[in-house]
Amino acid sequence: MSTDAAERYPVKTDRHSSHSQILSLCGAGNSKRLLDVGCARGHLSSVLQDQGWQVTGIEFDSDDAEIARASGIKVVVGSADTVLEDMTEMFDVIVFADVLEHFVDPDSVLELATRRLAPGGQILISIPNVAHLTVRIPLLLGSFTYADRGIMDRTHLHFYTKKTLRHMITQAGLKVVHLSATPAPLEEVLPVLRRVKILRLLLEINALSAKFWKSLLAYQYIVVTQKN
Repeated sequence: MSTDAAERYPVKTDRHSSHSQILSLCGAGNSKRLLDVGCARGHLSSVLQDQGWQVTGIEFDSDDAEIARASGIKVVVGSADTVLEDMTEMFDVIVFADVLEHFVDPDSVLELATRRLAPGGQILISIPNVAHLTVRIPLLLGSFTYADRGIMDRTHLHFYTKKTLRHMITQAGLKVVHLSATPAPLEEVLPVLRRVKILRLLLEINALSAKFWKSLLAYQYIVVTQKN
C-alpha cells in the first residue's frame, strides 16, 4: 500500500479512514467479483485482491491504469459512464472510494453501476460531507474557498450532505443498509497526535464525535447500499 509523495490521492492507512473502513466492510472476498470504480494506481484494489476478491478496476488515466496493471489488477481504461454502459459482467460488490464527487454526472454513473450488481450485491460509497463544521463556519463568514485536498478539493464537481447523498442513492434504485462516518484527519495536520501515546486519545474522541454527530462532524460518509 505504499505510495510516493507526488501522488495526488494516496491510500489512507489510518484505521478510521474511508479506505480502512471500506476494506473492513468488504472483508474476505472468497473469489467473488468486485469492481473498483476510479481505481487510480490500484493501491486499494491490490489490498482487496489480497483479501480474496477478483478485482476489476475502471480508471480514466491511462498512466495510472498501467501502474495498477503492473500490480496485477485487471483495469479497463475509460470514463466510468462509458465503461459501465458497455460492460456485461456482473459484480458482487462495486466500490466508489472517494470518486463520485469527481464525475460530471454521478447520478447516472451510480444508476449504471446498479445494473451491474449481481443478485444480493452491494455498492459501497465513500463521499465527503460538505456540511462538516470546517465548511459551515467559513461559509457563515462568507468564505467558500477551494483547496488542493479534502472536502473542498478543487476537482470536486459535486458536494453532498447526508440528505442529498441519500436522495442520490434512492434515485439510483438503491437503499442504505449501513452508514458510518470518518472523522476529520487531524493527524494529517498534527502528526504528533500519532506519535505521542496520550495524544492518540484525542484521535479516538474525534472519531467517536463523528460517529455520534454525523451531520456536523462526519468528514466523509461511508455507505453500503443494496438494490431495493
